[in-house]
Amino acid sequence: MRPLLDQSHLSIPWHAGQYQDLPNIYVQNSSLEIAWTRVVWETNSREGKVIAPFFTHGAEGFSIDYEQDWYLAERMIETGEAVLPRVDQEPFVMTHRGLVKQGSPE
Repeated sequence: MRPLLDQSHLSIPWHAGQYQDLPNIYVQNSSLEIAWTRVVWETNSREGKVIAPFFTHGAEGFSIDYEQDWYLAERMIETGEAVLPRVDQEPFVMTHRGLVKQGSPE
């Protein structure tokens, strides 16, 4: 194993120091990913060359990547560990004309 980041400038490497002395770090999750389709085509990646952070805290950064994650998310909501935000907007539905607000005339 070797450190991910260069630590040669440190007198005490991070793995041997106190927890409180460690630098703040941020970890990518997949709770929100937005990309222009042209970026995907031009760079052959979802991310492209410019990444803007969207900071999440606690359960709002929970990602559902596997089937068991879905069950865990349901349990978190049932127990109150996570709360879904109230949405006061009518849902959209797919019709022969495309995506329209539910209840709107076709």
